[in-house]
Amino acid sequence: MTEDLIMEEYDICVIGAGSGGISAALEASSLGAKVVVVEKEEIGGVCLNRGCIPAKAYLKSASVYDELKRSNDLGIVHKDITYNLSNIQHRTKEVINRLKGQIESSLKSRKVDLIKGRASFLDGQHIEVNERRLKASSFIIASGSSPRPLGSIEVDNKRTFYSDGIFDIDRMPKDITIIGAGPIGCEFASFFSAFGVEVTLVEMLERILPRGDREISNRLEGILKKRGIKILTSSRCDINAISSDAILISTGRTANINGFGLEKIGVAIKNGVICADEHLRTNLRGIFAVGDCIGKYNLAHVASAEGKVAARNALGKKVAMDYTIIPDCVYSFPEVSSVGLTEEEATKRGYDVRIGRMHFAGLGRAQAHGETDGFIKLVVDKKSDAILGAQILGYYATELIGAISIAIRGKLKIEDLADVVQAHPTFSEGIQLAAQNLFRQTI
Repeated sequence: MTEDLIMEEYDICVIGAGSGGISAALEASSLGAKVVVVEKEEIGGVCLNRGCIPAKAYLKSASVYDELKRSNDLGIVHKDITYNLSNIQHRTKEVINRLKGQIESSLKSRKVDLIKGRASFLDGQHIEVNERRLKASSFIIASGSSPRPLGSIEVDNKRTFYSDGIFDIDRMPKDITIIGAGPIGCEFASFFSAFGVEVTLVEMLERILPRGDREISNRLEGILKKRGIKILTSSRCDINAISSDAILISTGRTANINGFGLEKIGVAIKNGVICADEHLRTNLRGIFAVGDCIGKYNLAHVASAEGKVAARNALGKKVAMDYTIIPDCVYSFPEVSSVGLTEEEATKRGYDVRIGRMHFAGLGRAQAHGETDGFIKLVVDKKSDAILGAQILGYYATELIGAISIAIRGKLKIEDLADVVQAHPTFSEGIQLAAQNLFRQTI
């Protein structure tokens, strides 16, 4: 670094233009701050470019193809249908580019500067990027995460992939082995299976979606097996012995904490993630961190919420991040969603719980759609009738969970859910019916 570099000064410098970084930048700008975002790769981060959004675009194509294969049951008679992988990929890129353009427009309209390049901390108030020196009163680190390597396995993006690279696969494989049956593994198992690929899903723990509700994961496993997916739990595999056309490694992600000088300035790191408190403060004054790099939840919507909290705190407010009501969604076929405590978690915390259920087979809309696999599960404190959590398996599960999140946030009781008038026929009336089924047990 030379001494004649131009010094540019900002109120807030955000490192990383993913979900957390963009949210932080826009929030800080709306509060009157002069903001710059530094991004070494693509605006939108993993979620937009190699994660959430392309996965949902792929899954939409798969769901349409899957429904067409089953459309004879709906009275739609057709001859052979087919698909074009390159067209699916082209459409996905169009979706990404449209959303990327929207983000760029938002930053521009809020007068947020965007610099492409790798940031490197010089000290607690300065970074260098592309031979430019930036000074900021506060920094918000939103550096994201990368796929967790599986031993010394080489990922070539031809036969062996991480989720980041699978979107560029050049042909639909005859068969695929997916290592890791968390959300990413289950979603890609659903995608490939819908297109007739033979799928083997391998999980080293005792069940798929091991962090979720046991009843839900067991039921989903049964449904996936009916769809022809081979599932191996409590299993480890020798990748060299796998003969599948393709291998997808989906064994989690690791925080991006190297290569931009955190160790130089002394940012505290523990177990591979940046240490941040409920205000998203690190151990250094004026330096905050959000998103996957702090390892709380690897979810884009959590990163976005953290970004807002960090921006407010960086500008002198005192706001704490609330992690008690975080919806978690899996876009498998069928979908899975959850918010709050599971039955097992609530019991471990000492609650005496009651469970309200409504099976999709009892819903008129589900019968009309031919989507009867699944159920809604409400976890309620017997003593107070407070809603502690909910889990949903089935069609539209990822949309339905939002209503229950609002109910928990609003401290509604189970009676309130039972008394809400829902439109008929809808999937959302299943929430009301689950509450009624439970409430009737208490009167």
